[in-house]
Amino acid sequence: MVEKRSMIGEFNLADKTVAVSFGDGKLTLRDIVTDNTYDLHIKEVLKVEHMEGQRSCVRLHHVVKHSNHVLRAEMCELYGDLTSCQCLVTEIQEELNLLNRPKRLLIFVNPKSGHKKGVKIYSSKVAPLLKLSGVEHTKVIVTQKAGEPKELLATYDMSLIHGIVSVGGDGMFSECVNGLLARLQNDSQIDMNDPESDIVASKIPIGIVPTGSGNYLANYIHRTKDIETAVLKIILGDHHMSNVVSLHEGRQLKCYASLLMEFGLIGRMMKDCENFRWMGPSRYSVVPLKSMMTRSPVDVEIEYIPEEPKRSPPSTAKFLRQVSLPASKFSEKFFRQRLFSMPGDYDADKKNDWKKLDGRVYGVDTYVVTQKEKGETLIPRFGDNALTMWVTDKCSLSDHVEQLTKLQKRQSGFLDFDFIRKVRTTRYRVSLPSVSTTMNEVGERHLNKKFYINADGEAIKLETPQFEVRLHQGTMPIYGTVEG
Repeated sequence: MVEKRSMIGEFNLADKTVAVSFGDGKLTLRDIVTDNTYDLHIKEVLKVEHMEGQRSCVRLHHVVKHSNHVLRAEMCELYGDLTSCQCLVTEIQEELNLLNRPKRLLIFVNPKSGHKKGVKIYSSKVAPLLKLSGVEHTKVIVTQKAGEPKELLATYDMSLIHGIVSVGGDGMFSECVNGLLARLQNDSQIDMNDPESDIVASKIPIGIVPTGSGNYLANYIHRTKDIETAVLKIILGDHHMSNVVSLHEGRQLKCYASLLMEFGLIGRMMKDCENFRWMGPSRYSVVPLKSMMTRSPVDVEIEYIPEEPKRSPPSTAKFLRQVSLPASKFSEKFFRQRLFSMPGDYDADKKNDWKKLDGRVYGVDTYVVTQKEKGETLIPRFGDNALTMWVTDKCSLSDHVEQLTKLQKRQSGFLDFDFIRKVRTTRYRVSLPSVSTTMNEVGERHLNKKFYINADGEAIKLETPQFEVRLHQGTMPIYGTVEG
């Protein structure tokens, strides 16, 4: 198909004269002298203005990609005659109006993040970009206490917003995810405390502006911790569906997590780091050294549901030869129930078979955003159809440090160690059979030793000798494009 383009006219851009044409969602600027061309996609334009004065001008604010995945808002001015300028502005504005960008945002700002500069960062870096791009209908809430996003989202009128933005660290983002999912389940009358419940996915995207100490999730989403890049990706409105996992103890939901779930040594590290928040980001380098030196293994029993193997759907003809039923006697619904419950390769019950493993380990860890190897580095995979659970068996301190260093630096091969057992699973339970417990007044057993789970940067204390993690695929839309 021949691309339909319309010639707008000639303009002056800096010291060059360019012929500007429009079509297929982009502007093409052709240098009259050199014949070189440059394409500016409308989806990268933040704002277009017609500036009238001694010379008529079209001012374009647009996004430019720099190295290391960083985005910047830049501005260029095209000078031309009045008619050409008016035509160009009209063409661009009509295209911008068709884009599905957020105009109404609910924004939570953690004032304690960024060395207590969260509010200043929002005012100086976030708000100006939102205003420039026409995102002016925002509700900004500076949080005063932990858990405030979840409390507010429980009753907030969701019809008033197109998206939610967390200005803070991974913890603030996790609070927004948990608050939004809890609200959706409550509205849909889903029992979140039932580990068997399938949860309702969100249609409202969440964005993160990283101003915390770790900012690991922002780095996974945008491949950079740069604040302006995160804001621009929210403004552009692109989002992708990401997974979450639920963490249950018995019939009680502890939390949802969208980045990681780590039990054992890493959970202990996160708890130790929480005790040294005054150190700022440096605590993530210093405190874990002490945790490593005092690491101790624990006996675990693990039950898990393996990842369902990829198989082609069974052919109806194959089963028709195995099943002979009078069509006049059985309904189609009954026939299909019999058809797909017959023994064979496509046995639906097999995917629910629980497998077992056990051992004396340092940890049982899972990344909700799984890691895909690309050369010597790892890239995030947000919508994976299973979790990669890895169990760290007893090993030497030096080997363990080497493995965790590879993981920290996101290097490929971080699971390729003899003491690592990795399993692809959609659901697993971990029990601590050898840890002493005490029976409470209602007959529940509680641990006499402290164990922690690192869930998206929050250290959650285990109360009972068993917990369960379950994957919920494609549950949370997150602002940002996935780069491979």
